[in-house]
Amino acid sequence: MGYGKRIKLGRVLDLESGKSIIFPIDHGGYMGPIKGIEDSWKVIELGIRCGADSILLHKGLLKRYSSELSRYAKKIGFILRVSGALYVPHETSFETIISSVEEALLLGADAVAFTLHVGGENYNDAVRLFGELIDVCDSWGVPVLGECLPTRSLGEGVEAVKIAVRVGAELGADIIKTVYAEPFEEVVDVCPVPVVIAGGSKKSSEYILRIVEKAVKAGAAGVCIGRNIFQHESPELMMKAIRAIVKDGRSAEEALELLKSK
Repeated sequence: MGYGKRIKLGRVLDLESGKSIIFPIDHGGYMGPIKGIEDSWKVIELGIRCGADSILLHKGLLKRYSSELSRYAKKIGFILRVSGALYVPHETSFETIISSVEEALLLGADAVAFTLHVGGENYNDAVRLFGELIDVCDSWGVPVLGECLPTRSLGEGVEAVKIAVRVGAELGADIIKTVYAEPFEEVVDVCPVPVVIAGGSKKSSEYILRIVEKAVKAGAAGVCIGRNIFQHESPELMMKAIRAIVKDGRSAEEALELLKSK
């Protein structure tokens, strides 16, 4: 890995501790103004204020808030989503390219993100787009977050997740985001690059905090959780509770107590 790429990677992941919090607020590009992100700047500020290592967002927000974000350039990293699709539950399985690596650099992003539905509809086209993206990113020294999600064609459970993460790593992603499955140690063991877990749709606080604890103990590099933070009744406390587990090694029980401190 070149020096430039390592520097950029260190801006989106905490390489010193090996544990990171990526805060995705890219949902508007898939679902529109869903609950919790109606005020774009408010949710961006939440991530900055509560200690996320990096924020994942679309180019429209990077453009709109470029002046404001420039003030925090030394404090937090930015990941530009370069793939997209209309979100339809249980149907979305292919994303096309919606932005370029060059634009990511012009906008000041430190890394790019692409979602690969492994084994899904139009998989050959998706793999081609992903491979081409990796090549361009390597030439510019830009890290790639591969959101590698297993589809039904792979089956269910940990074996499907293991296939998805290994495919993403073998194709050249520098970081893998995927769903949680047990035993998660097996997922980490087969993936030669850092793995972070997604939060997915809104779930109970207890459920999320417990899977975060399990994933981190299993060797996950951290989390990439959005809706279960910004849709929480106390988003700031939920972010702090997740941070307590990921960064401070606290238990889910201790993190739940933080939520009660409001």
